[in-house]
Amino acid sequence: MEERIIDDEYGRGVRLRKTKDGYVDVTDDLADEEVETAEEEISFEFPVIDNYEQDDEDLVDLSPEEAERVRKEKAEAAARRQAEYEKTCQQGEKLLESGSYHAAEVEFEKALQLDDVATAASVGYWRAKTEDFTNPDVLASEYVDAGIESLEYDLGYEAANVIKQNYRSAFEKRIQELTEEETPLAEKVEEKQDARREILSARKLRWGVAFILCTIPTLALIIATIVVGLKNFGAPDTRYLIPTIVLGVISVGFFVAFMIVTNKYINAGRMYRKNERLSSTEDGLRLLEIRDYKDLYEALLQLNPEEETDEE
Repeated sequence: MEERIIDDEYGRGVRLRKTKDGYVDVTDDLADEEVETAEEEISFEFPVIDNYEQDDEDLVDLSPEEAERVRKEKAEAAARRQAEYEKTCQQGEKLLESGSYHAAEVEFEKALQLDDVATAASVGYWRAKTEDFTNPDVLASEYVDAGIESLEYDLGYEAANVIKQNYRSAFEKRIQELTEEETPLAEKVEEKQDARREILSARKLRWGVAFILCTIPTLALIIATIVVGLKNFGAPDTRYLIPTIVLGVISVGFFVAFMIVTNKYINAGRMYRKNERLSSTEDGLRLLEIRDYKDLYEALLQLNPEEETDEE
């Protein structure tokens, strides 16, 4: 079957097929073939280099052989580093078992520098610091102000969960001890606070009344002094001069008394508010400290949501 492709008057390709009746236009068939051809996807496959690091500046401008050599050296260095990390942690564990807590702390502190996650080293380090959590306040004192979020971030969430799981009984025991100290101390602080509150409340009331009684005549005298003083400008003689001076002297005296009473009233209010704060006494500060420690220990009894999900 003979076929020809010619250009029409617009320069477009026209496909003609010869039949027994002559040439017929089959351009639509050509268009269909072109569409099918256009729909065919051309893909290229590129070789994938194992352990390729897109942002590794050490591999820039290196040949494939040199890049492979650099990767191999890095892998070997990482393996040596990991082996040293594991060896250091093992040494720390042996020291912990023998009760050499300070030496174990030194070993685990070295291990923390050898691994980015360092879960075992982080757990071991705090085991050594707290003498295997017989003194958990060493850990708590570091994070009682910063809170549990800071503790989990610094130790690592995995290490924090290991500590929460393995030393739960130590935290529960410490909470019980703190509660036993808190109960009588809270009663003592509250009793003293109530006794001071009664005295300070009476003092605040007394100076409040004095403040009101002093404010009214002071304002009245100041206003009277101003009114009488202004009359001196319109009077033909000095008849208002002496009353103005007298009122002025009395006003100054009352104003001084007003300032003294105001200061007493402000101080009385300040002392009353201070008494309401636990931090105003040593016993109150200790009570606040106990409660802060208890909050942190109670948070240490709670596993992270991810860990609870994994357990389920």
